Amino acid sequence: MNVLVVGAGAMGRWLAERLAATHTVAVTDTDTDRADAVAADLGVGTDTGGSYDLLAFAVPMSAIEPAAREYAGRADAVIDVTGEMRDTLAALRDSFPDAARVSTHPLFAPDNEPGTIAVVEDAPDDRTTAALDALTAAGNELYETTASEHDEAMETVQAKTHAAVLAFALAADEVPEPFHTPISGPLSELSDAVTSGDPTVYAEIQRRFDGAEEVAAAAERVASDPDSLADLFSEVAE
Repeated sequence: MNVLVVGAGAMGRWLAERLAATHTVAVTDTDTDRADAVAADLGVGTDTGGSYDLLAFAVPMSAIEPAAREYAGRADAVIDVTGEMRDTLAALRDSFPDAARVSTHPLFAPDNEPGTIAVVEDAPDDRTTAALDALTAAGNELYETTASEHDEAMETVQAKTHAAVLAFALAADEVPEPFHTPISGPLSELSDAVTSGDPTVYAEIQRRFDGAEEVAAAAERVASDPDSLADLFSEVAE
C-alpha cells in the first residue's frame, strides 16, 4: 500500500515510521526541509505528486480543514492523528465524501509508546484497517469510540488537566527536594513534563476544548472558603 503522510512533525514522523514497517511511505510538509529530513532519517520518500492508496494526516487541529482541501482527490482512503474528532471528520467528509475514513488519536507522545489509540471508524475499508494494524503491531491498543465521546473526554484529560498542571507550575515556588510530599513531587514532575512540551500544541487544545474556565472556577472555590473543604471533598466523592 502506498501511503502519503501529510505533516512531518513529531506525530507525522512517528506515524510514517510505524506505517513504513509494512507499507511504502512518502512524507510531505509545508516545511519542505523538515519533510526531507524526516524522509532521509526514516529511509522513506517524499511527495512527488500523483495518487496514493491512503492519505495519513498528521497536522495541527487548526490545519486539518485546509490540508484536507489541498490534498482532496489524491487518495480515496484517509486516516488522521489530529487529536480531535468532530471538526476533523467534518473536514474529511467534505473533501473526501466517497473515501474510506478513520480518525485516530494516540493518547501519548511518541516517546511514551506503546499506549492507547482512540479510534473512530467513520467509513473503514481494508486500507484503513491495514493502517490500524500497523499501529497495533507496535504494541498499541485501539479503543473504539465516537467523535462526541472522544471530544467530551478530551475536555477533561487534556484541556482541564493541562490547565490545572500549568496553573500549579505558575503558582508554585521552588522548594528543596526533601520537602516534597507524595503529592507535590509527582505534580512537580507533571509540571516539568507539560512545560517541556510544544506550547503551540497545548494552545490548540485550549482553543478547541472547553475546560480551563471550570478549573479556574474550581480553584476559586477552594481558595475562597477553606472551611468548606469537607463539602468539596464530599462533592468530589459523589
